[in-house]
Amino acid sequence: MKTDVVVIGSGISGLTAATLLALAGKDVVIVERRNLFGGSIRRFKRNGVGFDVGFHYTGCLGDGEILDLLWKRCGVRDRVEVDPVFPDGYDQYEFFGGNTVVRGYFSYARVGEELKSCFPGEKAGIDSYLREIRDVCSQVPFYNPDLPLAPFLRGYKSRPRPLASFLDSVTTDPELRSVLAAPAFLYGVPLNQCSLETHALVAHGYYSGAYTVKGGGQTVVDGFLAALEKAGAKLLSSSKAVSIRVDGDRVAGVEIEDGKCIACSDVIFSGHPSSVPGMVPDSVFRPAYRKRLLTLKNSLSMFAVFGTAEKDFRVQANGLNYYLLPEGGEMLSADDSTPPALRSMMIASTGGEWPEFKPSLRNGIIILRPGFWEDVKAFAVSRPGNRAAGYEKFKAEVGAEMVETAEKRWGHFTGRIEPFAVGTPLTFRDELAAPGGCVYGAMHCLDQFTPDVRTRLPGLYLAGQSTLMTGVVGASIGGMTAAGEIVGLEPFWESLRSWC
Repeated sequence: MKTDVVVIGSGISGLTAATLLALAGKDVVIVERRNLFGGSIRRFKRNGVGFDVGFHYTGCLGDGEILDLLWKRCGVRDRVEVDPVFPDGYDQYEFFGGNTVVRGYFSYARVGEELKSCFPGEKAGIDSYLREIRDVCSQVPFYNPDLPLAPFLRGYKSRPRPLASFLDSVTTDPELRSVLAAPAFLYGVPLNQCSLETHALVAHGYYSGAYTVKGGGQTVVDGFLAALEKAGAKLLSSSKAVSIRVDGDRVAGVEIEDGKCIACSDVIFSGHPSSVPGMVPDSVFRPAYRKRLLTLKNSLSMFAVFGTAEKDFRVQANGLNYYLLPEGGEMLSADDSTPPALRSMMIASTGGEWPEFKPSLRNGIIILRPGFWEDVKAFAVSRPGNRAAGYEKFKAEVGAEMVETAEKRWGHFTGRIEPFAVGTPLTFRDELAAPGGCVYGAMHCLDQFTPDVRTRLPGLYLAGQSTLMTGVVGASIGGMTAAGEIVGLEPFWESLRSWC
């Protein structure tokens, strides 16, 4: 088989890159190691209930915002039903053993009012914080499409500022500090390792408006698959890419596990960058770059409980996500020394519905808690269906404790919670090919430069959460940038902006 571009991986980043390139006239093939496309935003079912792992709500879908532009250009926006979160919608933050309850509204104005109401002595610091987040993102093309893209990409990682120091400069209140740092749950970097810029890129989208998609992430995947089919792209499932062929000084093709080779001139790898050195000849990259990719520090993992609630979450509660934060502590623990039961936790509804839902099983919920590889290291050599002794007992105990905590804290609107499945960092590692079970790719932190989209091997580009930003928005932007590098970055960016 011969094509122009092979995209390895079919998460939102790979789907975005492939669709944009196919619409630009390139012959594109997507290769996906799993039997289903969609990566972490694909839904899965248990007992007739659909669960979204990587897609609950997103920002940047307002008219003319970056995700709106991308989905319109890809022909996906008209295939999905997008709803802005109702004006009174919010995420809620509360503390172990404390009485403070803070609503995190999806609006700069409303979240500012709420924070000042909860922390009346901190008004100046709250204004300073929100103003700085806005100022940072006003210089980011993804949030300000009037700006050129290339200069930003070549320099935005060069001058990071510590988030912890900035928060210390605006408040000494530990609870306010925790709430301001709360978007860390959406990028997986502990406070003492995070830059203000990384935080701002995520927090700005959160404070600017939230949107849900009817049917959850699966309808987004289905929309992209339909757009790709219409554009003439080929999609190969159950096709694990094992090596990237090189001829002379550039990419020549991709070899699949079954021995077949797809000849091409460009490859976009949308998985974790640490897999790349093992897929190319040793001589391709300098030793320092190889080591950098192989030793990337990763974002945190999660423990997850998937189940149903006795009461309808969406009727009983007005919030989207409910967070329980350590009192006087950090949103995300720096390491595994904090016992799981004392770490932050979140509960959310599964969102949109599946036609196959049974009436008694419609109240799907997900409970999430940060996890570390060290939590499951004793079971690391095992694989699904052949786990090490003691793993099932460990997993059941973790899940039971999470359910018990959730029922004590939120039982007034969930009732009894029935768990169907429990995920651990091992689950995320094996299901998503995520080293250490990381849920947001390589860590975007102060002492680490995550790899750029363009590599030193002509024709090889990186995408996914590990390159530019995390989450659905960040991964989509990574895919867009990789596609732009192939067809011409600034002309591509200019054409995308014309969809405003």
